[in-house]
Amino acid sequence: MKNKIAKEFGRKLTEQRKKKNMLQTELGLRCEFSKNYIGMLERAEKNVTLEKVYILAKALDCSVTDLIPSDEEVEL
Repeated sequence: MKNKIAKEFGRKLTEQRKKKNMLQTELGLRCEFSKNYIGMLERAEKNVTLEKVYILAKALDCSVTDLIPSDEEVEL
């Protein structure tokens, strides 16, 4: 289940980033994260902390709930 949550978070992060026509590099700069870290989150290779979810949401000008997978999306 943990991997499903990370994968869905990564999908939603990618979706929000692309909706803003933003490259991983630009998002990384806005968050003060590396481009590599953003890529690892999008590919579900790293787990994200709650604090970083808020930073990402602010940089993407979206709600935290736009990034957090729902129960239905991860089939809990």
